[in-house]
Amino acid sequence: GSPTGVIAGLGSAFPTRYQDAIFALDWTFGTIYATHLTPDGAGYRGQAEPFLYSSPLPVTDAVIGKDGALYFTIGGRGSQSALFRVRYIGDESTAAPTEVNAANVKARATRRMLEAFHGVKNEQAIDAAWPSLGSNDRWLRHAARVAIESQPVDSWAERAVLDSDPQTRITASVALARSGNEKQRRAIFGGLLELKPASLSEAQLLGLLRSHALDIVRLGYPTRTERVQLLTQLEPLLPHESSRVNTELIRLLVSLRSPTVVSKAMALIAGRGDSEIPDWSELASRNSRYGGTVKQTLDNFPPLPALDYAFKLREVKQGWSIDQRRAYFTFLNEAAKASGGASYAGFL
Repeated sequence: GSPTGVIAGLGSAFPTRYQDAIFALDWTFGTIYATHLTPDGAGYRGQAEPFLYSSPLPVTDAVIGKDGALYFTIGGRGSQSALFRVRYIGDESTAAPTEVNAANVKARATRRMLEAFHGVKNEQAIDAAWPSLGSNDRWLRHAARVAIESQPVDSWAERAVLDSDPQTRITASVALARSGNEKQRRAIFGGLLELKPASLSEAQLLGLLRSHALDIVRLGYPTRTERVQLLTQLEPLLPHESSRVNTELIRLLVSLRSPTVVSKAMALIAGRGDSEIPDWSELASRNSRYGGTVKQTLDNFPPLPALDYAFKLREVKQGWSIDQRRAYFTFLNEAAKASGGASYAGFL
């Protein structure tokens, strides 16, 4: 779609759940979404509901009026301009939202406390932020990491690679890769290598792989011995039951010039299942111009995970057999028969 306006439902004379929603406008498919937020730790998760739509309805902006109604405009690209009013008539309660979850309030307060250290040198920041580096709450981990990165590196670098908690070490290693220099690279590598992938959750394993990648990108390539050590640890993990883990493994193994990554990735491509097709059919019906292209894609969907693996393998310059090369380009030719929009063929 084409996002245009975003407003909060606060101040509307709508049922309570809509006063707590965020309204987002999509010009292309003539839709205003009400995104309902659910507290999730120190942040939120959102579920979008099509609040109103029509075809055509090129929505451009919206506002909650003093009368509690939602006003929105349409127009653009030669279409007819207009102003609409949306008001509520019914029996549902229009009382202001009052529901509060104490645990979420506490988590958000912790996040804001950590954010106060962002970009500010403060001797108290490290001890205040360190416990949240291992939090199960991604928002708190992020806020804690940035707070740590804002402090002098020498004051926390050693602690980052020695912490006994796996999640804390992973998060702190990311901070050190972002803030440190080449002299810390070996310490980061050694600290991450000590972690046992089999004992990590999927989220922690993803963090470990991305931390290794960040270390290489920012601070330098492993030595010959380090490369062999890392390959010994990572190669047995591919293929993994998680496609997200496979994506990160292939990316990292390609960078490390793994002698097995081509055969393993090509096996994943050959054994690919059907892609998960999004539920866009009703949405496509709201725009006759773009909807046809969307419907063609849904009817002939590209093999997305396998394309991602193939995209990463393009960096492998050596170690291919003739049969593997033939299979690779055969796959690309088959993928080219799918529908992926106007730019799909060019990207292939």
